[in-house]
Amino acid sequence: MIRVFMKNILLLTIINNINMKYSYILTLISILFFFSGCQNEIENYQLSTEDDQYFPLKLGEVRTYKIDSTIFDNKGTIKNKISRIAKESIIESYIDDEGEVNFIIEQNIFDNDKLVQTNILNAYKNKTKAVRNEGNLKFIKLVFPVIKGKSWNGNALFDAENTIVRIAGEPIKMYELWDYRYNETGISKTLNGIDYKNVVSVIQTDTENSIEKRYSLEEYAKDVGLIYKKMMILNTQKIDLINTPWELKAEEGFILEQQLISFSK
Repeated sequence: MIRVFMKNILLLTIINNINMKYSYILTLISILFFFSGCQNEIENYQLSTEDDQYFPLKLGEVRTYKIDSTIFDNKGTIKNKISRIAKESIIESYIDDEGEVNFIIEQNIFDNDKLVQTNILNAYKNKTKAVRNEGNLKFIKLVFPVIKGKSWNGNALFDAENTIVRIAGEPIKMYELWDYRYNETGISKTLNGIDYKNVVSVIQTDTENSIEKRYSLEEYAKDVGLIYKKMMILNTQKIDLINTPWELKAEEGFILEQQLISFSK
């Protein structure tokens, strides 16, 4: 029997003069998990369906991402463009109170090769879904089996309607009315010179009106995991600029693009 002692600690991290109002977007996560006594080694965790390989979880896996973000501030007059490297390593595993095999992921954020922040998050999968905890919010990233057009409530494990995120000091309800669906399956994609032959794309939200733009896309490659992510969470009061691109009329919010640059097992 595996004994694990784990405490959740809510902690907003500010490092090297990174302004607090930008920390959520720069790191994608703001909660650290403190854990001790994890002596288990669950290395051969497998599911019965091969679709779970879109979300591989194994001790020792390392994924490195380039994350570029633009944060809109002061009614859009300030556009803070920031680029970071995020290295994610699966370092430990444990069984939670519901019997799910969770994997601990250490996320290190680098700015020009300088480590500026370390976060700890976790993920698990079972025969029906794959879940990742980001910012103390549990997202159902994938559901199994993978079928084009299939939809699900990926935010069902938290109160999406009342969850508020502060971007550049402004409160935004960014997770309202998200509707996840498999947009494409079995497609090929070339990213940073690497060819991925079996990719599934997930549209998490794609809505807009005269004052709001909500778009979030994730792409997963079989036997690799997440390879690409793009988010546009934007607000504006410039309702007369109907045909103007959101990048020009946004007054608050952010645009984020995340790309896998290396993966090792």
